[in-house]
Amino acid sequence: MAVNIEYAKRLPKSPGVYLMKDLENKVIYVGKASSLRDRVSQYFRESDSPKTRMLMRNIEGLEYIVTGTEVEALVLESNLIKEHAPRYNVKLRDDKAYPFIKITNEEYPRICIARRRERDGAQYFGPYPSSRSVRELIKMASSLGIRRCRKKLPCTPCLNYHIKQCIAPCIGAVTKEEYLGIIRNVAELLRGRSSQLIQLLTHEMELLSKDQEYEKAARIRDQINALRELSEKQRVNVHGLKEQDVLAYAIAGEKAALQVFHVNEGKLRGRDTFTLATAGSDEEEMLSSFIKQYYLDAIPPQELIIPVEVTDGSISLWLSDKGSRLKTPKNAVEKGLMNLARENARMLLGQELLHEGKNEALLTLQKALSLHGTPSVIEAFDISNISGTDATGSLVVFVNGIPDKKNYRRFKIKTVKGTDDFAMMGEVVGRAYARRKEEGKKMPDLVLIDGGKGQLGAALAAIGSLGLSLDVAALAKEFEYIFLPGREAPVILPEDSPARKLVQRIRDEAHRFALGYHRKLRGKRIVESELDKIAGIGEKKKQALLRYFGSVEKLRKADVEEIGKVPGVRKKDAEEVWRYFRK
Repeated sequence: MAVNIEYAKRLPKSPGVYLMKDLENKVIYVGKASSLRDRVSQYFRESDSPKTRMLMRNIEGLEYIVTGTEVEALVLESNLIKEHAPRYNVKLRDDKAYPFIKITNEEYPRICIARRRERDGAQYFGPYPSSRSVRELIKMASSLGIRRCRKKLPCTPCLNYHIKQCIAPCIGAVTKEEYLGIIRNVAELLRGRSSQLIQLLTHEMELLSKDQEYEKAARIRDQINALRELSEKQRVNVHGLKEQDVLAYAIAGEKAALQVFHVNEGKLRGRDTFTLATAGSDEEEMLSSFIKQYYLDAIPPQELIIPVEVTDGSISLWLSDKGSRLKTPKNAVEKGLMNLARENARMLLGQELLHEGKNEALLTLQKALSLHGTPSVIEAFDISNISGTDATGSLVVFVNGIPDKKNYRRFKIKTVKGTDDFAMMGEVVGRAYARRKEEGKKMPDLVLIDGGKGQLGAALAAIGSLGLSLDVAALAKEFEYIFLPGREAPVILPEDSPARKLVQRIRDEAHRFALGYHRKLRGKRIVESELDKIAGIGEKKKQALLRYFGSVEKLRKADVEEIGKVPGVRKKDAEEVWRYFRK
């Protein structure tokens, strides 16, 4: 059956997972949905996403699996992504298998290390950051009496019994009920429920002491001591202090590096690093996919600190069932850790790209522009000025060829009237580096100006007036010529040159950033001027109308009854608004 909009409209309005396939019946994308019909139908509408357009060009078949809830769909989606490794999904590439603690499914269960989860009825805990930490935890758990040997029971006791690392169910030194009770206690501890468990055991010990069953009370006392030591090794939360994972990333094209910082009591205790194939996904989709795949097996901490909001409510619900929640950094400690994690991710990605030969662009650019050193930090400026109104400037930063978005800056043009692009460029460059100089911060290796000789001259004048000496170049749009100070002829890089592609990308990013700000200011001015003309509509009502309808265009099409539903807007106001747009 052809996969088209009519096919999509016949899908159930139920939560589930859909698998898109290519001509060879290979799964190329797996997605989840709260409504399969609504979600799949969206793919057949015009999209601005290059990834979606490419996906739709390659889709030849579609399967779906209905689930009971959206959370069930989320878990199934993660499992299917791991199984099929679809081309257009975010794929987690981890160069090692993190170890688990395994409690086997036997009459007298054993505790051991495992490299992967299997469907064998065993209990798995983890994964943990290192084999060393797992072995230490297993050693501590063994002090409670859990056996580690593979011997078939009953049998003669091994060395572990004699060194008090096993309670010896092999010779009947403990009843099956007592042994399974110890197993339950260790499992509860590994799930992070140490304080409740220790309280229960303490109460049981006190009751046994009152009944003068001192031998049993002593055995439970030893368990309590071992559990306390084990919980300390595991860094379980005490006194209300939270364990957190801080997630940060850096993206370049379809490649990303991601850091997970493991934090306890506000201090960094360890970290994991990953590289991702993003398949052209946006930041939220990439982050959501990582969270689903990583924490499908790992037990998440109480809080996951993330750099951007995740709007997918099913992920929050799923994590809530695991005793965890998402949040963005709020206090100085969390923000500091996020910045540190982000910087580490950026450096990791830079190293990855350098190893892949992406430094060729920087080395080529250094040679072509006769720079003193490799331009590791490039800052680019652009001006957006349409019809002489709402002029804006942008500053974007690239480090080792990777966007450093936290250092992007936007500027409203303040001193220049009309359409003097040269003067505007001089103002923006001068303001940016005057502040940098005043704060004593590091200057870039190369300043890239969007424009020709005129813009280059204005930028050089602004930099010179500050007493600075920086390497500056201008990239003209029409022929992609690079103009340098003191050189009449431009530098012309070959079309297939990595350096040319890099400067084009940087210039385009500066243009995108400036234009976005310009449109925002212009849109705000147009909206405000439009609504300001309506009698009786003040600032509060204006904001209420925009919040309710989302845009002036939707408000323009609304009838009186719909406008009257806006909180704070009276019927008289609604009639006035409606009449204004019908003039």
